[in-house]
Amino acid sequence: MKRAAELAFLFCVAAWPIMLVGEDGVPAERFRARSLTYAYDEGAIFAMPSEKIPLSVTASAKRLHSIVAPQGALTATGPNNWTWEAPIKPGVYPLKVKSPGGRTVADFSAFVMVPSTRVRQGALNAYQIGLYPETPLKGNPIYIPPKGFIEVTKDNEDTKVSPGFRIKEFLTKQKSDYPKYLVLDERLVFLLEAIGTHLEPRGWDSEDIFIMSGYRTPYYNKQLDDTKYSLHQWGRAADIFLDKDKNGRMDDFNKDGVVSKDDAVALAGVLEGLAKTAELSSFIGGLGIYGPTSAHGPFVHVDTRPSRARW
Repeated sequence: MKRAAELAFLFCVAAWPIMLVGEDGVPAERFRARSLTYAYDEGAIFAMPSEKIPLSVTASAKRLHSIVAPQGALTATGPNNWTWEAPIKPGVYPLKVKSPGGRTVADFSAFVMVPSTRVRQGALNAYQIGLYPETPLKGNPIYIPPKGFIEVTKDNEDTKVSPGFRIKEFLTKQKSDYPKYLVLDERLVFLLEAIGTHLEPRGWDSEDIFIMSGYRTPYYNKQLDDTKYSLHQWGRAADIFLDKDKNGRMDDFNKDGVVSKDDAVALAGVLEGLAKTAELSSFIGGLGIYGPTSAHGPFVHVDTRPSRARW
């Protein structure tokens, strides 16, 4: 990652920071949207049309920052605090945080989603979505059908959602023309970026994390004969492996000379350690280990469900 030197001191405590110290000795000022404080300065948030989102910067009230939001309505609610009302039209809109001296503290993109009410007979602009379960699993609100879908086009598919990931990496693997659509939990992106940062001392980073399966439409999930309530359908899960050499297979993570399920076990062990930290304990809910088959190599499933699940 781009900030490896800045973060190096953190790994002795295996923590994912909210506040860092910059080169000038001033505490690094972090961008916050809703309840999530980002430990990186490049990423994305997702919003419904006209949704009002609280934004802030973790900085002293004596250091007044500004937000540059050319579209939508921005209202100051206090020192370094704002409410941004998203535009009505779906699309990608810039959000930049500037320091008192004009330095860009955060460079984010806001994806305004297409309302799910536009889905017709299981399709959105000819893109097959399928049907979500009408009843949430055990009444859990995380299984309520999504309110909207992120529209991905040829023009915006390379938009970064964090320093190491682009929006296109989370798309369903089903074949289709553009535009394509997906649902993505901001907390999942945050978690994957944190995993990459934690792996840096071992020689990997977030750009080496390959997302084998991110979002899945219910249409595609049914083709896989996967569970009806798979969290992939809510953009809260990812099947991942480490691929530094970009050969499409898991790396020899445990360095025993072979690539096997043991590498997935070793990676899952690292994630289990992160799940025990105060910073990320609420981010890692589900964790699963999968060995190689004729179709794929070993990988790890991780999701942001609010309860603990292991397999």
